[in-house]
Amino acid sequence: MPQSKNTLPRKRSLKRKLLIDALFKQGHSIVSFPLRLIYLPVDYPEDVPYMVGFSVPKKKIRKAVHRNRVKRLMRESFRLQQHQLPLQEKTIMMWIYLDKKLPDYKTIYNKMALIINELHKSTRF
Repeated sequence: MPQSKNTLPRKRSLKRKLLIDALFKQGHSIVSFPLRLIYLPVDYPEDVPYMVGFSVPKKKIRKAVHRNRVKRLMRESFRLQQHQLPLQEKTIMMWIYLDKKLPDYKTIYNKMALIINELHKSTRF
């Protein structure tokens, strides 16, 4: 089996309002402060195994440049760890940053790894 690339193409971005609404209404959540993962197995028409979104609330981090920096750190951490996801079916997921202070890359990477490991242990998948 060929090694998968560590890329995160645009077609894997979660953008549809209907999917996002369903995710927040019916999704399951895993928290490892300062990150929360909300995920939901859903059948959608795109031919990708998962669709992912990243969010940093304006209420927590006021400046747009800082919110964009945190989202960039989360996307990069996810990009490098996406091959470890235990997905059996098409899934939508949203990563949300919960803290008020700016993180470093190591914190985001380690917490994301903890959440992915917890996802492995979860029986809901």
